[in-house]
Amino acid sequence: MDERRQDFELLRQFAQRGDQPAFAAVVRRHLDLVYATALRKVADQGAAEEVAQNVFAALAAKAWQFAQDDSLPAWLHRTTLLEAKTWWRGELRRRRREQTAAELGTTMKTPDEQPALRALVPLLDEALLSLRQKDRTALLLRYYETQSLREVGVSLGVGEDAAQKRVAGALDQLARFFQRRGFRTATTAAAAAVLQQSTAVAPAAVAAAVVHGALQIAPAALAGTTALLSRLAGLTKPQTALLCAAMLTAPTVWQWTELRAARLVTARTQTQADSARAQIEIFQNEIERLRAESARVQAAIAAATRAQTRTAEAAEKLAQLKDRFRGLLSSADYRWPSELPFVRLPKWATTNLDSRIHVFGSTGSLSTWAEELLNLGPDQKQAVESNLAQYLQDLDRLADSRAYETNTTFQVYSPKGFTTKAIAVPPLGDGAEAIMGDLMTNMQMVLGNEASRLVSKPVSDRDQYLGDALIHSPQVFVLGVIGAGTDKPTFTFTWDGHFGQSGSPIIPLSTELPPFLQERFGPWLRGMGVTNDIFSVPP
Repeated sequence: MDERRQDFELLRQFAQRGDQPAFAAVVRRHLDLVYATALRKVADQGAAEEVAQNVFAALAAKAWQFAQDDSLPAWLHRTTLLEAKTWWRGELRRRRREQTAAELGTTMKTPDEQPALRALVPLLDEALLSLRQKDRTALLLRYYETQSLREVGVSLGVGEDAAQKRVAGALDQLARFFQRRGFRTATTAAAAAVLQQSTAVAPAAVAAAVVHGALQIAPAALAGTTALLSRLAGLTKPQTALLCAAMLTAPTVWQWTELRAARLVTARTQTQADSARAQIEIFQNEIERLRAESARVQAAIAAATRAQTRTAEAAEKLAQLKDRFRGLLSSADYRWPSELPFVRLPKWATTNLDSRIHVFGSTGSLSTWAEELLNLGPDQKQAVESNLAQYLQDLDRLADSRAYETNTTFQVYSPKGFTTKAIAVPPLGDGAEAIMGDLMTNMQMVLGNEASRLVSKPVSDRDQYLGDALIHSPQVFVLGVIGAGTDKPTFTFTWDGHFGQSGSPIIPLSTELPPFLQERFGPWLRGMGVTNDIFSVPP
């Protein structure tokens, strides 16, 4: 049977048969919840006990009103807040003696909590009341009645996982409530900490006193005026004497109660002051953050201003240089100042440039000087480089289709001590001429006749291997290696336009070697254990 059903059965037994042990069981089950809530609101143990007694007296009087699906913890929490509020107003007159308060209690628990948590305590009950009844009940059972998640789930009629999710969701709602009240840094962990630090366990003697007091204030078996008169008529002489003494001492007790209420008002004011100081601290931290952010923005503005100034100065210098160039270009002579990085050159002179000056690279990209000389727009540059790349790819494929491995043993191709591999390529002939013809046709379409003369003799950093010599004459490429199994092998590379003629030995570390040669020499080197990726050929 879940806890809600048990509460209902016990209250029904008390309401129907006056079963006081059943009512005492209800008090013991929920006393810590009522006591902790009252202690948090009135800040005095004796007053908390009195409020708890009044709450359970109200429960005894209304025991017959509860239905099976009512949440008793939620009703007790709300009723405790109302009783505490009444106590603060002075509408409820407390008639407990100082000796009884001393016997039943000690000093109020004052946990060493952080100022930020103390500031949240006054808002805790308002935050709890803002929750739905099931969420509020879950938190009250979990923290004030110290039930496990499984027990909370049984009380709510759900599983343990669902109970854990409900508790976590309720804590998240509490955190958002605190944030809406100005505590921007309040988190779910802070909400749980406030609940844990605001709990209180009623002393052992309090349970018996509360049960006894509640039943005395509102006994379930005797209700109404007739029951009250019959109870008074049945009092013994000692009980009558005690009642008269209590009535005589009522003014003194009232004054003592008022004094204690004043002290509690002072304590409450101190708590509010602590909350105000915590908020001030939060505001000061936010002010410091805003100041730092303002300083950062000011620094960014200053940096942007300096950059804008430098940009303006550079633009002014560029305008001055343009004006100077215009003057030099319109001048009748060809003498340019020696400090400038440019010269004035007629277009016809570009066709007589040394063939060793490379116009474009191994991928067809134009060299910087050629790009500036041609004065190309973005679209023209893309078209030119696309045609040049296609030219190199077509020439490479043609050479690859005709290349073959040879076992020539000429000394020039087989240096002493080197292991060699030779690749022969016969003259490319008409096929290469056609490829070059297509290139020139495409260049004229993009650049026009005059500008296309610059590439009339297409020279790239790869044409030292694929040039006019290979188009009209056979050529042999020989790669040699010595010390293949060592960390630092030595390489030679020779090539020539005719068989049997001497070539120039080099160390082939350039990635400009035609791809068809790289694809033939690379696997051969790796097969001998050479790990140096000298051609940048992927494995």
